[in-house]
Amino acid sequence: MNGFLLVDKPLGISSFGAIQQLNRQFLIQKSSKKIGHGGTLDPCASGLLVVAIGKATRFLRYFLGSDKQYEATVKFGIRTSSDDLEGEIIAEAPWDHISRSDIEQALPQFLGTILQVPPDYSAIHVDGERAYDLARQGQKVEIPPREVRIDRLEILECQFPDNPILKLSVECSGGTYIRSLARDLGHALQSEACLTGLRRTKACHFDIAQSFTLEYLMMQKDISPYLHSCEEAMSFFPSIQVDYNKSYRLLSGLPVNLNISADGIYTILYRDLFIAVLERKDGHNDYLRLFSLLEFKQITSSEA
Repeated sequence: MNGFLLVDKPLGISSFGAIQQLNRQFLIQKSSKKIGHGGTLDPCASGLLVVAIGKATRFLRYFLGSDKQYEATVKFGIRTSSDDLEGEIIAEAPWDHISRSDIEQALPQFLGTILQVPPDYSAIHVDGERAYDLARQGQKVEIPPREVRIDRLEILECQFPDNPILKLSVECSGGTYIRSLARDLGHALQSEACLTGLRRTKACHFDIAQSFTLEYLMMQKDISPYLHSCEEAMSFFPSIQVDYNKSYRLLSGLPVNLNISADGIYTILYRDLFIAVLERKDGHNDYLRLFSLLEFKQITSSEA
């Protein structure tokens, strides 16, 4: 059992809780397999959770920072300590001066690469501790702004001026806090706002339409038929074809010239065999090799 499972996580359970249910039901770790996920969803958020099982967990680092898509529901008039309904109300403000036109004019300032301050109740490390632990202790949390990218903001539903509820479709980089977006949008419109609902609909190139509910998966005797292969999961990234000699050198740990100058993530193929991943950053090449040299020689013994 090696591959990616696309789970439609329900409300009321954490990402960790979801994979623990799968782990217990299908004895994943008892069969010497690993399990993990490619991006946390809070208990008050639902939607696409990319779960890696077995050797697929080695690829999770390439998905944690991948682009995401959400459907977000924002309520104006209140701000909470957590920037969603989990926290206590800490501020209130009028909202009846806001129109749909005002919202449409405010949204573009959040597009592109922007600086965003994560919520106080977040998993960000501050002085070696989680921000949410400090916040729960009543300590003042100072989280520096971080650079994130928002590619699209589309109004799905707007009940202004009758009701202070706004529903948005958001496409963004990994690490973007939609709770912070809700808070900052409220301030941009001279009000307060918090997130009241969140559903992830896309992660990297996986779509919610490809997923199965956690309830359905837990009723199956075997989840192997529902796994997406590592090759399929990584097919989103550009590929590099190499010949036998370069494959041999690469899997031997020897220098190999792949003529790649642009930073990014690349899959490396020998014919149809997925042999490695190259992560190039700041001119440095980092390889994840999927085979030992001995395994490669055994697989290709008739071609050497």
